[in-house]
Amino acid sequence: MSNNNSTTFGTLFEDMKSSMILAKNNMLSYFLAHLGLAVLMVIMLAVVAVPILAVVLAAGPGFWASALPDFALFASSNPLAIGGVAILVLVPLLALFLIFVGSIYGMSKEVVETGETRAESAFSWWKNKFLTFAGTGVMLTLIIIIPQVIVGLGIAAAVGYTITAPLSNVLLVASFVYTFITMGLTLMVFPAVVNGKSVQDAFKESFQLATQNFERVFGIHTAMVVFYLALFSPILVAGFAALFIGTIPPLTLLGPLLGLAGYVLVAGALTLLVFLPMTYITYVKVYHDLTGGQVAVPATPELPIV
Repeated sequence: MSNNNSTTFGTLFEDMKSSMILAKNNMLSYFLAHLGLAVLMVIMLAVVAVPILAVVLAAGPGFWASALPDFALFASSNPLAIGGVAILVLVPLLALFLIFVGSIYGMSKEVVETGETRAESAFSWWKNKFLTFAGTGVMLTLIIIIPQVIVGLGIAAAVGYTITAPLSNVLLVASFVYTFITMGLTLMVFPAVVNGKSVQDAFKESFQLATQNFERVFGIHTAMVVFYLALFSPILVAGFAALFIGTIPPLTLLGPLLGLAGYVLVAGALTLLVFLPMTYITYVKVYHDLTGGQVAVPATPELPIV
């Protein structure tokens, strides 16, 4: 296992640049894989949701008209119990989503090793690694998301469920810092899983890589966060402006809003088609660099894909 503590900006830039080229070369495969997996995820959710909806409809409006007030009273009197139920629902939902993320990581392993992949490969990874990806998703949710939910519920209960603006800002900053650190420590988990590690060994190796190669792992993690913040900065700026400026005549905002809408469409399309695949490929490439895995040299396309 490599111990690289001499990471430079050039190293991080080269990681992202080479991954961008590989993402462009395999853009159609990633698009079709994302589309197909999204449809599969909707179908799986529908399998669960349809029976629940059938029960709700079968109970009839009269039942719910009398039951909802009692439920609302119970929820207001037992917020922690409701929070516990919400956690029980949240864990499998996030784990399901991360199964699909793991499938895309499997594709990205093929891209890093050979320079190419196919959309069907994502479904092969989904089928063959379903339980492993599910276990990985559950663990990531328990490490990154659930502690924040529990702490948030505890603080809310302590202050009588009245969150002031200063407290909200503190919680937001604390959540960002915690998420950033835990995501950095677990950044190499999925790359390790698609390279054959068990869930337990993948987490162990990810923690080791993140601590022993801190500059490389947290460097690329930071670079990606900065990249996406810069990409969506117009949306963030517009959001803050709406909070502080207040009411403005609609005609004054028409031009900027149309421009912002156009930017959102372009940035969203590029994210789906190129930037998300680039992110997956970058993380797998860094993992292979640090563990001595095979890394293909990307072929630059003759015509750039915008």
